[in-house]
This record gives sequence, C-alpha cells and structure tokens, in this order.
Amino acid sequence: MKGSLIRILILCAAVALLSCAILSGCSKRGDSITSISQLNEKGRIIAVSSDAPEEVRVRKDFPNATINGYTDVYPVYAEVAQGKTDACIHARVEMEQALKNGVTGVRILDETYCDNTVAVGISRVTPIPDLKNKINAFLQGLRNDGTLDDMYERWVVEGDETMPDIPAADNPGGTIRVATTGTAMPYTYFVGTELVGYDIELARRFAAWLGMELEFKVYDWNGLLSAAQEGDADCIMSNLYYTEEHAESIDFSDALFKVEVAAMVKDDGKSTQARGAYASIDELNGKRIGVQTGTTAAEVIKERLPNAQISYFSTFPDMEAALKAEKIDGFPGDGLVVRMMAAEDSSLFVMDEKLRSYDCGVVLPKNEKGDRLGKELNEWIAKAKESGELDAMVDKWVEEPEEKRTIPDYRSFPATNGVLKVTTEGTFPPMNYYRGEELAGMEVDLCARFCEAYGYGLDISSMNFDGMLAAVQTGKYDFALSGIAITKERQQSVNFSDPYYTGGYQMAVLKAKDTASASSIGSAASDFFGRVAASFEKTFLREDRWKLLLWGSATTLFITVLSVLLGTILGFAVYLACRGGNPVMNTLTRFSIWLVQGMPVVVLLMILYYIVLGKVSISGTWVSVIGFTFIFGAAVFMMLKTGVGAIGAGQMQAAAALGYTERVAFFRVVLPQTVPHILPTYLGQVTALIKATSIVGYIAVQDLTKMGDVIRSRTYEAFFPLISVAVIYFVLAGILNALVGRFGRLLDVRRRRNGMLLKGVKLHD
Repeated sequence: MKGSLIRILILCAAVALLSCAILSGCSKRGDSITSISQLNEKGRIIAVSSDAPEEVRVRKDFPNATINGYTDVYPVYAEVAQGKTDACIHARVEMEQALKNGVTGVRILDETYCDNTVAVGISRVTPIPDLKNKINAFLQGLRNDGTLDDMYERWVVEGDETMPDIPAADNPGGTIRVATTGTAMPYTYFVGTELVGYDIELARRFAAWLGMELEFKVYDWNGLLSAAQEGDADCIMSNLYYTEEHAESIDFSDALFKVEVAAMVKDDGKSTQARGAYASIDELNGKRIGVQTGTTAAEVIKERLPNAQISYFSTFPDMEAALKAEKIDGFPGDGLVVRMMAAEDSSLFVMDEKLRSYDCGVVLPKNEKGDRLGKELNEWIAKAKESGELDAMVDKWVEEPEEKRTIPDYRSFPATNGVLKVTTEGTFPPMNYYRGEELAGMEVDLCARFCEAYGYGLDISSMNFDGMLAAVQTGKYDFALSGIAITKERQQSVNFSDPYYTGGYQMAVLKAKDTASASSIGSAASDFFGRVAASFEKTFLREDRWKLLLWGSATTLFITVLSVLLGTILGFAVYLACRGGNPVMNTLTRFSIWLVQGMPVVVLLMILYYIVLGKVSISGTWVSVIGFTFIFGAAVFMMLKTGVGAIGAGQMQAAAALGYTERVAFFRVVLPQTVPHILPTYLGQVTALIKATSIVGYIAVQDLTKMGDVIRSRTYEAFFPLISVAVIYFVLAGILNALVGRFGRLLDVRRRRNGMLLKGVKLHD
C-alpha cells in the first residue's frame, strides 16, 4: 500500500512537471510581443513564405523558434489573430493592405526585419529577342519621367484601384505573355473579373511600349518560375523578389523597388507599442519640416505638404537635434538612414508611409572622362546586380555587425589606369560614414570594388552634400556619390550612372509623449550618470573618435595660423604700397577690400574653389588658406589705415628733426605707436577668423566643425560633440590670442629700453 502511494505521488509529480513544461511553452504565445527579438524564444511559432528571400534568414535568426512555411498568407493572418501562430513575417505594405481590407485581431510591429528587391522575372527561352535589355530600357524611361514613382505612390502608398487608360499598340507585332498570380494586393489582384494593380499597369505599359499584344497568364505562386523556365510565359510581373535561387533558373530586370519586410503579431490590447506624435503625414501640413540642403526632399515636401514651413539644414544630425529641441516637427530622409537613427535614439519615430521612392546614381562630369567612367560604372553595376554582389553589399552594411563590414584595401591597388578622386558626405550611415579616421560604408565599398575591377587607385574624401554636384561639374572630383537621387534637373548639369540603390523618403518625428519610452524616462531619473558615461564613451572612446577631434583641430589651427601670418604680411605690404598715394593702387585696393568684405565668407570660398581655381589641382585646405588670407589681409589694411591715422602728424615732423628719413621714421616712430592702438582689434580679428573657418566643410575640408558633425552622425547625440567642439574653439582662440598678445607687448614702445628708442638717431651732428 505504501509502495503504491509512492508510485502515485511520483506519477502526479511527473504529470505536473509535464503540464508546467507544456504551459510554459504555450505561455509564450500568450505574452505580448513588442519587438522582433522576442520571436527567438522557445515555444514561439513563426510563419514565413516558403519561397521568400527572407525564409533562410528567418531560420538562421530564430533558431529557438518553430518555423512554418506558407504559400497563401491570408490563412496565416487568422492563425496569428487566434494565437496559433506567434508571428507572420511578410511584406509590410501587403499586411497593411490586409488590415485596410478588414483583417482584425492583429497588428504590425514598427521594426523592419529586412528589405527585399522586387524585379521583373525574364524567361531565358522567350522568343522575344533581347527582352531583358528592352525591359531595362523601358524601366529607365519610366524612372526618368517619374512614371514609376507615380505608379508606386498610387497603387502601393495610396491604395488607389483606378487603372489608367493605356492605349494598346496600333499594329501589334506579336504577343508578350506575362505571368502573374492575381492574389498579391496591391501589385496584382482581381476587381470583379478584371486584373488590376501595380504589376498589371506595368505590363500594359510595357506591351504598348514594345508594340505587342498583351496576354496575362495567371498561375499559383509555385507555378510562376516553372512557367518562365519552360517558356510558357515570357516574363513574370507579380511582386517577384530577386533571390540567388531564383536567378539560377530565370533572369531579372533592374530593381523596381525595395519591399520592407516586417512582423505581424496578435493584437492583445496589452502592447505599449510606440506611436508617433503625428498619426499620418498629412497631419504635418502646415507644420515645420526640416530638409537637407541640396537634396530633393524640399521638392517632395512642397508637393505633399504645400503649407509646410521648410527649414534647411546641412546634415541629418542637425535635423535630429532641431527635432528633439522642438524647433521642427519632422524631417524626411532615406528610410534606411532614418530607421538606423531611430534604432540609436529612442525618442525618434519613423512613419511607415513612404513619401517618394527614388534611384541613386553616381554623379559624373559631362566630359570625355566622365563618359568613359560612366560606361565602366554601368558595366560594373550591371554585373554586380546580376551576380547579386550589389544586394549582398547592401545587406552587409545594413545587417552585419561592424566587424564584418569590410572594405577592400584600396590604398594597395596598383592604379595602372590612374587614381580617381571621389567625394562623398561622410555623415550618412550606412551609405558613407567615418569609422575612426577612415571613410566606410556601402558606397565606399562600391567605389573600392569598382576601382579594383578596372585598375584604378582611389582617393576618397568627404565634403558637404550641397557642394558635391558643383565639385564634380568643375572637375575637382572624378565622381561623387552619397545617396544622390537621379533627377532631370540635375541631369542638365551632370551625368549619372545607372542606379545602384533604390531608396525612399520616410518621415521622422518624435514619439507620442505617452509612448515615448517610459523605461527611458525612468532611467533618465535613476541612471543619469550612467547615461552620461555611455554618451561620453560613444563620443570619444569608441572607435577612437577623439582622434577625429584632434585631426579636425589640427586642420583648423593650420588654416588659421597660416592665414593670420600671410594675411598680416599681405595687408601690411598693400598698406605700404598705398602710403605713397598712388591713385591706381589705392583704387584697386579699395575695390578689392569692398569685394572681399562685402561677400559672405562661404560664397568667397566656393567661388575660389569651384570657379577661380576650379581647373587647378589644389586641395580645399589650401583654398581655405588663400581665401582667409585675403579676408585677414583686408582687415589688417583697414586696421593700419585707422591706427596710423590716429598718430599725430607732429610725430613725423619730430622724427625728421631728429634726422630720420621718412621710411625709417614710419618704422621707428609711427608704427610702434600704432601697434598698441590696433592690437585689441587685431586680437578680435584672430578670434573671428578661427570661428569663421567652421564653414570650410563646404569645400571638402575636414576641419573641427566637420569632425563634430561626423561624430554626431555616428552617435546621433548632440551634447558631447557640440560642447567638445565649442570648448576646443575656445582653447584654440585663447592660445592664439595669448601668443599674439605677447608678441604685441614686445613691440610696445612703452616697454622698450632707451637704447632701443635712440637706435639710429644721429646724436653728435
């Protein structure tokens, strides 16, 4: 009896433990999911399309979860709503369409899981000759005239189901067979018995452009590739993702657009999911919007938000700081970039809706060398797209950790065909940014690979975005790239390569105050010093960023000291030349001073860099020295003219009576008395000059201010970088003022000995 009781107790305990284990596993699906990282927990069930590019990645990223493949996504939505499946990984825009069409009980996480490239699939056995090149030429034409952007806006962003009237070819020369599914809103779907959608419009336009009749062939998703492989269809237009596996059996066109992949989870009402301060982009009409100078963002905002008050900024960190200070209400940027900013700064929120997509190309000059480089770049880009190398580069710089983001050692290239001078922004991660003292990023990687393939050396440097087109146009650089959108207006002054990246503007705003991370508010109160220490570490210690400030300080000091010395010599020499009253010299000097002092410093530097010295191989640093030498020289001339005028004429008469010549009298009597009068003004001009050098980033100089911007572009913090730059400027100005003041005191006649005062005087005549 006793033994039986023990066995019963052991059995009960086993059942209890088993029940707990089961409930523990099941309870995960009852938990509120607020981030994608939570999906990698034991007991989670994730659904992903069995033919999507992200399937392999999902299995790799979530090894602790159970991964189920699907071919029809709509039943999966119901499973997520019922709690049978924890998450569905799918295209965000399609899931948003599902919500609009009545799917309930689910929500979409703000986080982006990955991006996929959509293109036209092309049969390798199609009877239509050169079909791939024809499709690419057709797509390029739609990009250039804005039709492709308009189609994406209407079908994908706005959800408009109106199919435009596209006349068929008058005398069709054959039939093009397009395979599609009719089940992928908003790309291809049925309204009644009629096929509509983005891909359907694209197919109709292409058939008309090609001069052929159009025949749609509707297949299940699994039959699309087989149809193209076997020659039953000439091409596939059905929101088809490019994958390496697909590319083994069919060809692909250039990219149509990028698809943002996200996670759909159960809406249990417990989520504290962040919301933006504005629910839709239209709510920002009439608000203050920041845009980066030189980009197409202003045009996009004026078109979408005509009543918005636009403010211009030089960099994304500037716009972020203005947003957090509530000087602006939002700013647009490439979706990839602003999402990275939001990942670093918990106060930012990126709105899902895309304002406009665009193609980025390499900027080239309109000359023989530019044409040759453009042809080579297009060849390389085409091969990189076809091989998947370009997509792999984007994935590496977006998804991989920093240690795996490698770049070919372009400094060791043999440069058999010469060295290319390239410029980029350096504050636009992950496209281009400083890693320590070296430029890195996807675009830098692209440049290095291109140069290696075509036997070029690479000399790459950074400059402000709004000066890039002028720098290429005037021949200062062989080409430029920094997420520069291809537009018709820009193509009037420069050439572009074929697109190497397709981006899209998204709006960054502050989070709604009631969801602005309660945890961060608590930590702000309880761990203030910890956050300060972390910010300090990111600004100065990580990647040895203090070296950037040191490097920038050295550049600023070099420009300032050399400009002060040369400007003093120039101003003094011109004053001496004008003392004799030469009317021609005085007129020329007055005109030059009027020109230099009446022109904004940044305009003067850009005129020297791009126009006067545009064809001369001279760095921006030396152009800065030349420009500030003129500025300081003009100031010294005016100081001398005013200071000498304050010395009474009797001083020269007394000097003549003592036997001095006019020239000696000026240097021995007048000038020593002038120096104490002008020294305070001279010191003020030195301080003004060192502060004025902060704009040299416009002509590709990596000065102190530019390095502060570089650090802010990596940390997305303003406090330490800006305060550090300000303190260093104070220190540099103090050191220079102390040195100049000491030298000025040595020239003070009141401190000179009698022997020095009487030197040169004839005492016994």
